Amino acid sequence: MPDWKNLVRERLKPLRLTATKESALTEELAQHLEDYDRELRSGGASEAEAYREALSELDDMFALQAGLERSQRMPKYDAVPAGDVRRDNFLEDLWRDLRYAFRTMRKSPMFVLFVVLTLGLGIGANTTVFSLINTLILNPLPVRNSGELASVATAETGSTSKASPPKPISYAGLKDYQAKNEVFKSFAGYTSPHVVTWQASEASQRMFCELVTGNYFSTLGLTPARGRFFLPEEDRTPGAHAVAVMSFGAWQTRFGGAEDIIGRTLRLNSVVFTVIGVAPPAFIGVNAIFGPDVWIPAAMAEQLMPNEMHNALSDRGKAIFLGVGRFNPGVTQSQAQANLSKIAADLASEYRATNEGQTAAVRPIREALFASASSGSTPILFASTGLLIVVGIVLLIACSNVANLLMARSASRQQEIAVRLAMGASRRRLVRQFLTESVLLGVLSGVVGLFIGYAGLRILFGALPAAANFVAPKLDASVFLFTLCISLATGFLFGTIPAFKAAGASVAETLKQETRTTGRSRRRVTVGNVLLVGQIAFSFLLLVTATLFLRSIGRAYEIDPGFQTAHLAVFLTYPGQAGYGKAQARVFYKDARERVGGIPDVESVSWASNLPLWNKAVNGLQVEGRQQRSQADKTTTIVNTVDRNYFETAGVAMVRGREFTDVDQETSTPVAIVNEKLAHDYWPGGEALGKRVQLPGEKQMRQIVGIARTGNYSNWAEPPQLCVYVPLEQNYSDGMTLYVRSSGDPRKILQAVQREIRSAGPQVLANDMRTGREIVDGGLFQAKMGVALLSVFGLLALGLASIGLYGIMAYSVNQRKREIGLRMALGAAQSSVLRLVLRQGMSLVMTGVLIGFVAALLAGRLLSRMLYGVSATDPISVAGAVSVLLAVALLACYLPAHGATRVDPLEALREG
Repeated sequence: MPDWKNLVRERLKPLRLTATKESALTEELAQHLEDYDRELRSGGASEAEAYREALSELDDMFALQAGLERSQRMPKYDAVPAGDVRRDNFLEDLWRDLRYAFRTMRKSPMFVLFVVLTLGLGIGANTTVFSLINTLILNPLPVRNSGELASVATAETGSTSKASPPKPISYAGLKDYQAKNEVFKSFAGYTSPHVVTWQASEASQRMFCELVTGNYFSTLGLTPARGRFFLPEEDRTPGAHAVAVMSFGAWQTRFGGAEDIIGRTLRLNSVVFTVIGVAPPAFIGVNAIFGPDVWIPAAMAEQLMPNEMHNALSDRGKAIFLGVGRFNPGVTQSQAQANLSKIAADLASEYRATNEGQTAAVRPIREALFASASSGSTPILFASTGLLIVVGIVLLIACSNVANLLMARSASRQQEIAVRLAMGASRRRLVRQFLTESVLLGVLSGVVGLFIGYAGLRILFGALPAAANFVAPKLDASVFLFTLCISLATGFLFGTIPAFKAAGASVAETLKQETRTTGRSRRRVTVGNVLLVGQIAFSFLLLVTATLFLRSIGRAYEIDPGFQTAHLAVFLTYPGQAGYGKAQARVFYKDARERVGGIPDVESVSWASNLPLWNKAVNGLQVEGRQQRSQADKTTTIVNTVDRNYFETAGVAMVRGREFTDVDQETSTPVAIVNEKLAHDYWPGGEALGKRVQLPGEKQMRQIVGIARTGNYSNWAEPPQLCVYVPLEQNYSDGMTLYVRSSGDPRKILQAVQREIRSAGPQVLANDMRTGREIVDGGLFQAKMGVALLSVFGLLALGLASIGLYGIMAYSVNQRKREIGLRMALGAAQSSVLRLVLRQGMSLVMTGVLIGFVAALLAGRLLSRMLYGVSATDPISVAGAVSVLLAVALLACYLPAHGATRVDPLEALREG
C-alpha cells in the first residue's frame, strides 16, 4: 500500500506552507488519493495503473498554490520556523541553517568582523607553527616513499640509540656495506655540505657542494627537473668524470632558471665540471635546513679538494660519508640493524686499527636530517612541541573570548528562543542551528587564519639569510587539512557552551520577563568569569615564560665564551680552492697578515683554521701514557691550526706555558698547546707541560708547550670540550680564517681588510666576513628566534585576554545599568561607582594572576635547563610580567568603569 502522506508531503514542500496548514492539507489529500486508488482498483485497474492514475492528481499544483492565502505560507527566508518539529532531510536542514546564519551575520557585520579577526589570529598562529613542523619534521624529505628509507652511520659498540650522535663512515666502509648487506635494495652515501670556490667569469663566489655516490638520487627515488642524474660508471674511476647536478634553487637564483643550463660548465676549485642535471624543486639533500648548491660524484673528491680529501676514497680512518638505504620489501629496521651490525663486526675483526669498537647504527631517515647539528633533532622537536602548545593556548584564549561574546549576545535573543520553544521547537534543533552559525564563523576565521599563517611564514623564513640553500616552507595539502580541521574544531569549541546555554533557558521564566528588564544572570556571568580567569592565567604564564627567555638571552651575551668578541672581525679564505699550492699559500698567509697589520686601528692579526663557534670535533687523539682499551679507543677533540699571535688576537688567555713563536717551524720539534679541560682530565694532579699527544692522521707525537683557557668551540655556553692547538708552520691548511682585532668598532675596518686580502691574493675569495657580534648572534640565532616567537605569541595572548576582559566588563556594566542608576540616584558618588566596577574586574585579574603564577612555577622547572644565568623563579621576570599584565588589565577595566560613572540615573531607571 503506498504511503500517500509522504508522497503528498514531498509535493507540498515547494509551497513552503506553515506547519499547521501543511499538516491539514496532507491529511486531506492523502485521504483523497487513497479513496481514489481504491475506487480505480475496484473498477478493474491493476495496482500499478491505479497508483499512476491517482498520483497524477498531484501533477498540477498551480490551482492549489493560487488558492492559498499568504498567511498560510512560511516567510520566504525563515530557516527555522517557530514550532517546526518535523524531521526533514539533514542536508536540507543544514542548508536552511546556513542561510539563516548568513542572514544573521549580515545584520551584525562588526560582530562578525571581530570574531573572524580574533579567531583568525589564533588559527593563523597555529597554521604558522604547524607549517614549520610540517616542513622540518613531518614532511622534511620530498622523496618517494620516504618511510622505506633509513640512515646508516657509525656508532660505538653497544650504543646505537638516538642519544648517541651519528658518526660518519669511511668510503671503503660504505662500499663494504653496499656489497654485503642483505636488507637494502639500494644503498648510497653522501657527505655534509663543503665550501668550494666557483670561479665565474665575473668574479669568484662561494658555493656549497656535497660528494655523493653514483646511486644517491636513484636510492632516494628522485626525478630530475632538467637533464639526468649520475650514471653508475661516473662514480667508479677516481677523477675520470667531472660532472655535477645542480640544486633547483641554485639554478633559479644563480642562473636565473636558464633553459640552457644542461651542458654548462662550472669551474669549482680550479676544476671544470659539466652540469648534467637539475634536482627537483624543494630538494636540498638529506638535510633539514641547509643544503648544497651542487652534487659531485664521490670519485672526484680528491680532485676537487686535494688537501681535505687526500686518500679519502681509500683510507678507512677517514670517515666523511653518511649512508642512506631503501629497504627491501618486508624488511624492518630491527632486521636491518642486525644485518649491518654483523657486517660491522666482521669489519672490526678485519680492520682492527680503524674499525675496532665500532658498529653500524640504522635509524629512521628523519634522524639523519639533523646530523649536521651537534645536538641532533631533539631540540627541534622540543621547541616545535613547545610552540605548538603556546599557540594552542592563544587559540583557546581566542575561543574563550568569542564564547563570552556569544553568551552575551544570546541574552538579546532570549525572548525569541523562548517563543520557539513554547511553540514546539526542539532544543536539539536550536542547538544545531546555533552550532551551524558557530562553525560557519570558524570556517571564515580559518580562511583569514590561512592568510595570516602564510604571512607569518614569510616573516619567519625571511629572517634566514638570503640563499638558495635554505629549506623553503611547505604549504601543502597537510597544512590546508590542518587549518580546516582546526577551524571546524574551533567552531564547535567556542559555540558549544553558548548554544547549550541558550537552548537550555527556562521558557516560563523567560516569557515572564520583558526584554528590557532582563537582569544579570549570575550563572551566565560565572561561566564567563571562569573563562576570563583562564585567559588571564594563560596570558600570565606566557608572559612570564617570554620574559624569562628574554632575560636569558640578555644574560647569554654576558657569558664569557673564552674569546673576545667586542673588537674582533674574521675573514674566511680558501687559497687552495683558488689553485694556490702549499708554497704559494704560505706566501699569501704571510703577505696578507703583514698588509692587514699595517691598517690604522688594527691592533693584532693572526690566522686560524677554525671559525669561532663552528669547530667540529675529530676522533683519534692519543695521549702519551694513557692505556687504550682497544686500537680504536681514541679520544675526540677539537683541533685548531693557528698562526703566531693567535691567542692575543682572539683574546684566548694563556694559563701556563708559552704561545707559538717563529721558533716553531716545519723542521723543528712538533709542539702543541692544549686547553685546561684536556690538561685537567689527563694530568689532574700533575703538570701537562712537556707531556705529549698525537693528533689524528699524524705519526709523530707533539710536545705540549702551553695551556690555554677552555672556551666555547661549537655552541654557545656548551659543556667543556677538549681542544688542541697546533702551529700553522707545522700543520699546513689550504683554507684559513683571518682574525683581526681592532682598537674600535670592527665594522669600520672590514672594507680596508678585504682590500688588503685581495691585494695579497687577487684570486682568493674573501667575501665571507663577520664581526664578533655577528658570530655571537649566529650562535644564539635559534634561541633568539624562539624567544621572538614566544614574545609575539605572549603579547598576542595578552591582547586577546585584555579584549575579553574589556568585553565582559562592558557587558556587565550594561546589564547592571539600572542598578548603577539606582545607586547614583540614592547619592552614590561617581568615584564609588568607579571603584565598584574596577573591584569586580581586577578581582578576576588577580585570581588569574595567582593561578598563572603557580603554572609559571611548574613550567619554570621544566625550562630551567634552557635558561642562561636566570632562575626559573627570577623575581625581575615575574615582576615585569605582573606589571605589564596589570597595567593592560587596569586599562581594560577602567574604560567600562568610566562609562558606568556617566550613567544618567533618570534614564537608567526609566529604561528599567
